Amino acid sequence: MAASSSAPRGPQDSTVTQVKSPVAAHPITSAAIAVLITASILGTLIVPIYARITPKIGDWPFFYFYLIAYIPVAAIILWIVNLLQRKLRPPGDSADGAAR
Repeated sequence: MAASSSAPRGPQDSTVTQVKSPVAAHPITSAAIAVLITASILGTLIVPIYARITPKIGDWPFFYFYLIAYIPVAAIILWIVNLLQRKLRPPGDSADGAAR
């Protein structure tokens, strides 16, 4: 006799024991993390954006001003990524618990 859909499921049932990865469980958050990190990396890899002398800001070429302004922007982006990654972890999971 086949089990009906209202029958209780045991631990051997694959629909009960199947665990989703955090990335699969939160695809929008994972995509946002990927976009933010990619934008942060491309900000320094696309050199023509900032490798020029003009416009000058005071006596500083744009290159120096761009890099000095980019550091806090990258720090804020990575802080946001860190906050988003915390949403992906299960509530009881901690980074310290794996090391013990």
